[in-house]
Amino acid sequence: MFSEFRSATRGLGRWRACAVAVLTLALGIGATTALYSVARVMVEDLPGVPALERVGRIYAANPVLGVERGRLALNEVDGKLAKTAAFKAIGAYADEDALVGGGPQARPVIAGYASPDFFKAMAVPPAAGRVFTAADLTGAPVVVLSDALWRRQFPDGRVAGATLMVDGVERAVVGVMPPEFHYPFVAVSADLWIPLLRAGRDMPSIVDLYARLRDDADWTAAQAELTALSSGAAPWTLRAIPIAQDAHRRTVSAYTSTLGPAAFVLLIACVNVACLLMTRGIGRGHELTVRHALGASRRALARLLLLEHAALAIAGGALGAVLAIALLRVTASQIAPFRPDLAVRLAADPRLLAVALASSALACAIFGTVPALRLSRRKPAAAPRHAIAGYGGRDVIVFAEMACAVGLIVWTALTYTFFASFDAIAPAFPADRVVATRVRAAGATAIAARVAAIPGVERTAVSSGTIGGGSNELVEGEGGRQMVVARVPVGDSFFDTLGLAIVQGRTFQPAELHGRADVVILGEGTAARLAPGGHAVGMRLRMTGRPDAVVVGVSRDAIHYGVLADVDATPGELYVPYEPSVSSPEAVVLARLAGDAHAALGAIAAAAQAPAGTRPPRPVVLSDDFQTRGAGEKLAFARVLGGFALLTLLLAASGAFAVIGQSVAQRRRELAVHLAIGATPSRLLRMVLAREAKLIVSAAAIGGGATFLVTRTFFVEISRLATAAPSILVSALLLSAGVAAIAVASATLRIVRLEPAAILRRP
Repeated sequence: MFSEFRSATRGLGRWRACAVAVLTLALGIGATTALYSVARVMVEDLPGVPALERVGRIYAANPVLGVERGRLALNEVDGKLAKTAAFKAIGAYADEDALVGGGPQARPVIAGYASPDFFKAMAVPPAAGRVFTAADLTGAPVVVLSDALWRRQFPDGRVAGATLMVDGVERAVVGVMPPEFHYPFVAVSADLWIPLLRAGRDMPSIVDLYARLRDDADWTAAQAELTALSSGAAPWTLRAIPIAQDAHRRTVSAYTSTLGPAAFVLLIACVNVACLLMTRGIGRGHELTVRHALGASRRALARLLLLEHAALAIAGGALGAVLAIALLRVTASQIAPFRPDLAVRLAADPRLLAVALASSALACAIFGTVPALRLSRRKPAAAPRHAIAGYGGRDVIVFAEMACAVGLIVWTALTYTFFASFDAIAPAFPADRVVATRVRAAGATAIAARVAAIPGVERTAVSSGTIGGGSNELVEGEGGRQMVVARVPVGDSFFDTLGLAIVQGRTFQPAELHGRADVVILGEGTAARLAPGGHAVGMRLRMTGRPDAVVVGVSRDAIHYGVLADVDATPGELYVPYEPSVSSPEAVVLARLAGDAHAALGAIAAAAQAPAGTRPPRPVVLSDDFQTRGAGEKLAFARVLGGFALLTLLLAASGAFAVIGQSVAQRRRELAVHLAIGATPSRLLRMVLAREAKLIVSAAAIGGGATFLVTRTFFVEISRLATAAPSILVSALLLSAGVAAIAVASATLRIVRLEPAAILRRP
């Protein structure tokens, strides 16, 4: 057997298209293995939680309002839920933004406010130190860190005696959670954890509840107990849903959404390789006939071919495993800035080799058996003939593969460009000199006065939001023109502070600053879309759910949206007068600096000092705020999708190479006759290329067109982007056409090398 296998391997080495077959298999097996790993990390979203089947979440449900999984008030944990007997622990949890460190070096993090029973419910032991106890609710301020934040803040690895400034409060570090304690699936994904105080100011009052069953209880009994507790609060009821139940649903969804496409990709690769093997078998027809005449049985020929195919599968599986590891490492590097936990778990492990081996065996069974049985017949070259201008079943395979690949390439190009456009958004004013500080509305005016007294501050203003914020509303201008706008209440000095000139009309008058919505100022781009010629002053706007308003002024646009503005993918700018009691319970104090705005952050924070027991103010330079609004996570996803789209295109190209090569091989006798009676190789080549070009062009047109129609139906802004920037669509189609052309040309060039005399002499 070993000598036969070695002979089969040597035979493959003499096959010109062996590299194409191995690469095709590697693409299919590598993509399958990588997608399996993605599915695995999607399923294993709560690693390290012991007895997960006994952990659940408690929700508030109201069928009348359509609420199935509502959050609960913190006082209900001490009230109703404290009486339950079915649970060992019920922990409350909520997360908020926080600042770590002090002064200009302060960094934003996610702080999880947790009760001591939260850690009891999760039952995940700390990697170092301890978690909260009841004594921490009344003792000195403490904090538990995530593994990532601990390593970043304390490279020396110390815990004992370490302290950390969190929102202006010095807290003792008492513990560090393990790296896997990061569960976005159940909304547990903080950088640090602070004791949740019942009476603390600025503490979350609406929380998520996590519960662990007692050893002698079950979920049916627990639900019956919760139903009895909430019987007097109809139609509101309490629901206990095991996390394992949601995890099972997530498992099915993850494997369906990833392993389904993976199996399809592997099947495509196997079909392509089977076509390549049939092409090789047709060329070996004389050899196989001679072997049979010398006494080789059909079983022996089939065994020889199967050994060759097994060697091919082993080579493809080995290269596929390497490709899968590379794909996963690239994917991990793309998502690491946004989901470091997933990036770590996406790293290759020994199970990938087992998956690659299983995929290789499955691939060999799929692509190797049928060609081996067909080619082991006495006349393997006997194949149905078709007119050279006709299309058969194999051509349908090429058509489908190319259409899907082109569609995926077009979709990836559109979505990537769309998300990249968000990173190109830039302020149209000197945002690096403007600082915004969110404060309580009641003291905003006094804080603005204190900030104005800071050396270097040129102007201050009070509003209820910053540029690019506000609530989105639908408005209608002249001629029924409609658009979505971001409505931001602003003070009179808002435009001077930001340096936005009023190009038409005027700014708000003091008498109008009473929170009324009957006068508005539009951004220049918004005015151009709502009013003919952009002359909007005096125009009456109809606003959904509000009284009509009159436009009294038009300001310069505050933000350069670029191509996104052309496709109406961003809201317009609309400003109304600001008044604390009407606009919002919170306000934003804006300050324009003459010099470096970052150097004044500490002084501004001191001027906006908060009452004791509340989170301190967090002034931010608006240029920094704009940088955090990009679409980095979506771009990372689009890059990963683009990688798989290129793999699909390469598979489609290998399919075209295999099918066209098989078609030419089956028609070589016919082509030899044409050459013998005077046809030139270049004429035959043009004839075949014309036939295949029609197939490829039609597949690209249908794949790209179908993708564009689907995008236009369900993703209007993205389809408009293709219209506004047609080069995106053209580039995607040219890439697909170029790869397909290389595959078709490589498969048909053998026509030039045909020797009519040698072919026609064979029986």
